[in-house]
Amino acid sequence: MYKKGTGFPKESYEGVIVGKNVKTGFAYRRTTEGVSDFDLAKITASEALKKFGGESFSLALVYSAYEYNPKEVAAGINAGFLASATINRKVPRIQEFSLGEMKKYPTAIDRNFPWIGCTTSGEITSAGLFEDSIVVAIISSPYIKFGVGVGKNVSETDTDAGKAALNMALGSLTAKGGALKEGTNYILMHGSVGGEEGVMRGIQEEFGNIPVVGGTAGNALTENPSYVFVNGKAYTDAVVLGLISSEVFMVIDSGHGWKPTGKVGLVTKAAPPENRKQTLWHKVYTINNQPAAEWYAEQISELKGSEIFVEAIKQYYPFVTFGGASGLGGTGYPIGIKDPQGRIWTRDIHSVEEDGSLTFWSYIPEGIGLQVLEGTPDTLTDKSEADAKDLFDKYEKFKPVIMFDYNSVGRKIYLSKVNKLREEYRNIQKFTKRMPIVGFYTHGEQVRSGGLNQHCNLTITRLLITDTLVTT
Repeated sequence: MYKKGTGFPKESYEGVIVGKNVKTGFAYRRTTEGVSDFDLAKITASEALKKFGGESFSLALVYSAYEYNPKEVAAGINAGFLASATINRKVPRIQEFSLGEMKKYPTAIDRNFPWIGCTTSGEITSAGLFEDSIVVAIISSPYIKFGVGVGKNVSETDTDAGKAALNMALGSLTAKGGALKEGTNYILMHGSVGGEEGVMRGIQEEFGNIPVVGGTAGNALTENPSYVFVNGKAYTDAVVLGLISSEVFMVIDSGHGWKPTGKVGLVTKAAPPENRKQTLWHKVYTINNQPAAEWYAEQISELKGSEIFVEAIKQYYPFVTFGGASGLGGTGYPIGIKDPQGRIWTRDIHSVEEDGSLTFWSYIPEGIGLQVLEGTPDTLTDKSEADAKDLFDKYEKFKPVIMFDYNSVGRKIYLSKVNKLREEYRNIQKFTKRMPIVGFYTHGEQVRSGGLNQHCNLTITRLLITDTLVTT
């Protein structure tokens, strides 16, 4: 059973935990009148680094509300890191950095301050849930090495973009003296919406079955593109990867809370994966040899005990209009598929098309079995609380020092409609106590399950980093 105050390093101050092997912490700032986006980002990064005494770090992650200009945020983070480092190290001080002046200092950032991040549809921290913040998390350990890379033009060449980002990250890692050891390597992935499966396929082809975890960048549910960050630059239609070589124990954990209904079908016609070059979504034409939308409507009708027509279901899509508490369509009844271990993972519908097809946020291939799932806000919050308890009951002895939380924006919308979102957060936080939590509301999650990587929707996916060496 979980016991209050046990299992965590003793020294904790101002959002920082200092363990024997790993030091972690974060800083955040919210909208401040009269402060530019660049300066707000710079202040946040500087504060985060000052908590570490101005030292270089193993890795940093940056999550920014979409309302801030991504390019100014990326450059401001670099300015904050470098300004804080030069002041604390008592070397000749570089005076105030402007957005244009940061182009002069890329090598200093690359060498001492590797970081990635993205825009969000809401920020998650142990200080609260926000929609208007810039959050900077830092990890410092001699036992963690981190290389960063970016792959561009994901919409056209997703697999190649994954390979390019991975090779760049590997070069970055080895340039810093990092070495890859079997069983202790991880990839942290943040990308623009679309192409996630192709990126992971590129990683697999280039590097084998390395664990991948992360979340797709958010755009605050607007029509604008999401952005990813790497070492002072912001990109859209891109993916950033952080290659972690770790001698400390890490855990990837995922769950959702939807349950099988017994309504099953076989995908008999679907668009090939390369079609996502024309659209970010993944289309399924027929299930059990009938139009996919008709099949789906029939299953919902049987579950609800009253006839539901395709036209009625359309009103609950696309993404931003969800079924909410009514449970008619929307996240009340997502689709599930099984992994090799028999665990069922969620795939959410993006829209119901005029030709009777369904488009999904994640790729669903022909020939795969699927089933309708059902859930309520209560089942979701109960499951997330149970998962958090199980996670910390099992790994408390390893002394967790930080948890990265990638939570689907679909869950956020669904739970917010009945004021359950903060309840879910509080239920999780009571098990983490003083440990820093950092993350964001994503547009898809990269999940590790059954020994394989996959791209899902509607999950809570976590990366737990501990203070315990793998060899101990």
